[in-house]
Amino acid sequence: MRWANTTHNGLRSLLKLMLIVLALTISACGFHLRGYADLSFKTIYIENSQSELGRDLIRSMKNSGVKVVNNPELAEISLEIMHENKYKRILSLGSSVGTSTGAVREFELFYTVSYRLKDKGNKTWAHSQSIENRRDFSYADAEVLGKSYEEANLYDNMRSDTVRQIMRALSAHQPSVSNQSEETETPQ
Repeated sequence: MRWANTTHNGLRSLLKLMLIVLALTISACGFHLRGYADLSFKTIYIENSQSELGRDLIRSMKNSGVKVVNNPELAEISLEIMHENKYKRILSLGSSVGTSTGAVREFELFYTVSYRLKDKGNKTWAHSQSIENRRDFSYADAEVLGKSYEEANLYDNMRSDTVRQIMRALSAHQPSVSNQSEETETPQ
């Protein structure tokens, strides 16, 4: 009995040691969980924010500690969603039982967004940026309801990917020189 208890304690100690080594290895390679974006501004105005993309961006901004304002004059940076589009195209055709014509077997879904930024100190907008996400999905006429749900889910995932890409771009964005000089000037 004593031998079994010692073996059990030894295995437990070995397991703890392996977990510590694993944690040290993961942290040493630079791995970290995806967190909130580290943004260089505290207020933002999002133009055309009524869409699902706009609402998702507002949620991400709030989670990152950025206040979304309703007036562009109060914002350090403005983001305009210029274009948001969903569309699909036929990727492949196949034969269907009982028909002589080709039936759609796969679609390719597209979700594209164009946006641009403007710092508070600038009078002009920066060049527009575009993001395009694509997904393939199989289709069957017999599973119309399930496939329509899958299509909507894929579009939601692409929108979430787009929000993450915009947040990464915003975290890399530095305020313009004219905006920084206004902040560093002292009143006389």
